[in-house]
Amino acid sequence: MPKEWYVSFHGGEEKTSLNNIHVYSTDGEKLRKALDKKSLAEGVKLRELRGFVFGPDKDLYVVNAYFEYSEVLKFRGPLNKGGQHEFAGVFVKHHADLNPGIDHPFNVAFDSNGDLYVSSQNTNLVARYHGPLSKTGEPGTPMPLPEHLDVEKTKLPPGTFVPSAKLAPNGLLEVRAVIFAPNGDLYISDRAADCVRIYQARTGHFLRDLVSRTDQVDKPIHLMLSPDGRYLFVGSGGNDSILRHDLSRNSTSVFITPKSGGLNGPAGMAFGDDGLFYVASRNTKEILRYNPKNGRPLNKPFIKNLDDNPEFLMLVG
Repeated sequence: MPKEWYVSFHGGEEKTSLNNIHVYSTDGEKLRKALDKKSLAEGVKLRELRGFVFGPDKDLYVVNAYFEYSEVLKFRGPLNKGGQHEFAGVFVKHHADLNPGIDHPFNVAFDSNGDLYVSSQNTNLVARYHGPLSKTGEPGTPMPLPEHLDVEKTKLPPGTFVPSAKLAPNGLLEVRAVIFAPNGDLYISDRAADCVRIYQARTGHFLRDLVSRTDQVDKPIHLMLSPDGRYLFVGSGGNDSILRHDLSRNSTSVFITPKSGGLNGPAGMAFGDDGLFYVASRNTKEILRYNPKNGRPLNKPFIKNLDDNPEFLMLVG
């Protein structure tokens, strides 16, 4: 099967047809919707999809972000005859008492052990859940708090891995993307703090700020690692630029200068099979392309005149 681009959009109540992951060819042609809505269980609705990722079981995990539907949905990895992923179940769901931590979720990531981490915009924390292949707990249920958080006097929601700054020291002000580094540590973009923070794998101990205001980052939202794991790319939403942090040298530089190529509201990022650097320009409703070495834009957008604001994108195949 040829590789294809998966793109999630802002969607919402007024744009129900966009509450899906949309599929485009590597030539930019719109093909179909990735998720089979006919297979959804009763009561399950797609509303404001955000981050999505293939899990250790090869199934597709998708953030359903709308407030009353705060959850992570699971779809089967293999495609059906219509080229779509069929619904497999609700993997994680908001519950006022049992699971209040997930509330207006934004992004998901799996660690090297196969457990799931979810960032939520309303609670400004990252919660950890037993993964689909877990042998230590029921898949999709909150995992125990890290030891250093167990002694906190403030009551934390079940599953909390990195708390909100309102609940614990070195917590998060306004969480967005989460991503695991090659060494297993967790990188988190904190939009309000204008930084990308590092927390130790498995323990959740705060280590340091990797990228901060001194590196010209302003309201960071999306994060992406280069295929070789050397660079971390940071979407700087406040000044419409992309930063590149060299993990081996611990140095940050501006990769895509502010508004270069028409970039306005940098969202999802990915490398294409052609080696080019792709960025979702949220506010112009475009997918843009850049030179992977110097960050210079190509002459025209890869896809323009999208029906809605693009959020996340991934090359799949």
